[in-house]
Amino acid sequence: MNKEVTKTILKLFGVLAALYMFLVGINGMSSAIKHMGAGVAESIFTATSNPFVALFIGVFATVLFQSSSTTTSLIVGMVSSGALGISGAIPMIMGANIGTTVTNTIVSVGHINKGNEFKRAFAASTVHDFFNILAVLIIFPLEITFHFIEKLARTSAEVLFGTMLNVDVLQAKSPIKIAVKSGAKLIESFTFDNDIFYLVISVLITFICLVSIVKLLRSLVLEKIEAFFDQYIFKTALRAIGFGIVLTIMVQSSSITTSLVVPLAGAGVLTLKKIFPFTLGANIGTTVTALLAALTGTVAALVAAISHLLFNIFGIAVIYGIPQLRAIPLFLAEKISELAVKNKFIPIIYLLIVFGAIPLSIILLTS
Repeated sequence: MNKEVTKTILKLFGVLAALYMFLVGINGMSSAIKHMGAGVAESIFTATSNPFVALFIGVFATVLFQSSSTTTSLIVGMVSSGALGISGAIPMIMGANIGTTVTNTIVSVGHINKGNEFKRAFAASTVHDFFNILAVLIIFPLEITFHFIEKLARTSAEVLFGTMLNVDVLQAKSPIKIAVKSGAKLIESFTFDNDIFYLVISVLITFICLVSIVKLLRSLVLEKIEAFFDQYIFKTALRAIGFGIVLTIMVQSSSITTSLVVPLAGAGVLTLKKIFPFTLGANIGTTVTALLAALTGTVAALVAAISHLLFNIFGIAVIYGIPQLRAIPLFLAEKISELAVKNKFIPIIYLLIVFGAIPLSIILLTS
């Protein structure tokens, strides 16, 4: 009995260690891509006043930065300096919501040779994609026609500006983020400042740890773990959304938060319906970084940051609040994951077309 308890404890420590290195790998992967594409991303931010093109600039820039928090914080900074107008910033922020989902989709490819495990993992990652795309399809046309998000954000910013911006805001560093960044920096120190080498090592670490997490979770009593999640964290949709918000604020990255549930889905610990509201919480949690950045800027900067928050709140209220619309991302994620199991090239084609070819083509064709 004691041996079994010791084994379980060691396995749990193994899960935590693998989880930490998994986060280090994702952080390293994001940093390497960011270094390689940052110059390109920054140069295209002010390339257009067309809201449709601005939307795809937001998608592509976030794919390069591997973080919607980074993209929106940069957009907020540019609005604050006057380099970018609010009307151009809001579509970019909407695009950033789509671009941020690329990380967890890449992570799910680590399960590609595992049949049903891959099916569950790929569905868990793409449900976030389809929700964000659907939110943009519904809200973007309304926003460019009526500017309702901009108007509401302006009103909110004007009310808050006088009280909040005069208060010193403590932008506390997340201890989890600090620990993960330190690990990623250590890995980077062995890459001789070569971003491609850094990216390759980070991808290997991410996928090795992904396999380790799934194996360790499987070797533990999955029913007990599943019961824990069902009872305490994912019992209701509101609780799952709340957990997604809190966890994303802690790690300051929705990419990392949503990537965390991919191995849990692959191992069969969490179902797609349980994961869906959690990813919506991550959407709200990721807006906090830009809000904090805006508190040291101008009213315009705060308008941009509040617009990001309002876009996510309206998206959740409309799509998750209406059962018929709520079913669409779940249905599409299930369908594409079924196709991906039959044809292993579909995830790669999907990633290249949705996150690369489409936004880049539209940007280049209209520039």
